[in-house]
Amino acid sequence: MALVNLQSLKSLMTSTASADDERENYKTLLFTILTKASRVDLHTAGSEVELIQKIMLEYTGETYDAGSIRAEAIAQSQDESLRPVAKLAAKLPESMRVLAIDALASVMRADDQISYAEIDYFNAVAGAMRLSFADVAGLLKD
Repeated sequence: MALVNLQSLKSLMTSTASADDERENYKTLLFTILTKASRVDLHTAGSEVELIQKIMLEYTGETYDAGSIRAEAIAQSQDESLRPVAKLAAKLPESMRVLAIDALASVMRADDQISYAEIDYFNAVAGAMRLSFADVAGLLKD
């Protein structure tokens, strides 16, 4: 009789790898949508950068300096496609996508004014992440 059940060990290794992949995908998704949101109105306010730093630390445990957030915001503003967002979101459970969209709404409110461009971006991100209006409004609970 084997001392180790190989199937159980394989399952454990796969679930650990999957959890790590999920965390990494979530971190990338969150950073991507938040930095781009800060630049949609063509101005990255200091309050937006500070809030992104706070959200990234709280949601992922990682710190980001203001310079890297501003640099990523500029890079993201030059990319019109939301295909990377859709691909990352497809790998995440709905609950994580809802957290991300809620964080996005917070960043958009950070400078006390929401432009039509930001509203369009928010709607496009919600669509790319396959979230319904009820999901976004927080009406559905798991």
